[in-house]
Amino acid sequence: MAFINVGIDATQLERWAAELSARGLSNAIRRAVDQSARAARKIAITVIAGDIGVSKAKFKQAVPKVRASTAGDLSASWTISKARIGILNVTGAKVYKALGLKASTHRLTGGGSASLDVRKAFIVNAKAGGRFVAFRRGADRLPIKGIYAEHPATAMGQPNAAARKTWEREASREVATRLPVEVAKQFAREGLGPASPTGNED
Repeated sequence: MAFINVGIDATQLERWAAELSARGLSNAIRRAVDQSARAARKIAITVIAGDIGVSKAKFKQAVPKVRASTAGDLSASWTISKARIGILNVTGAKVYKALGLKASTHRLTGGGSASLDVRKAFIVNAKAGGRFVAFRRGADRLPIKGIYAEHPATAMGQPNAAARKTWEREASREVATRLPVEVAKQFAREGLGPASPTGNED
């Protein structure tokens, strides 16, 4: 699970709280956090797709919408699960008779799978339909092990992964931009005049 984790200037909040109602300030924070999480999620999903090397449709079910904040929990979150994506779904992946598998995943993050060459890989046609790429671990015919692309959960779960870093950067940037705007709107709703939450008032 990836929670939005951003810094908010507590001094600024104290100043706003001195004028806004407690409920009004809480609602402004919630709006800013929820909007920021949704905006950052949208960008992160695009990076996940680029890192794996597939379209966003391939892992849509693994990246549900943001769970909004509540009055008792001023954080927004979304849960990313694993999605088994066959390596042949990755753009450019191909199995050659003489060379085996030539593919790449973790393309933006980097690492060993960014150049995935498995010489002994072969295509298996499943009885239930479909096909996947596998290889044998030893000299015996069985067992075989399937080869799959990066999981969306891996893209967001690893601290140095491209999608994770994008999520953290964009969430922080979004909330820093949106919070003052939502507080200003709340001032207007509560009839507190043209007071500015940006710190530029006289």
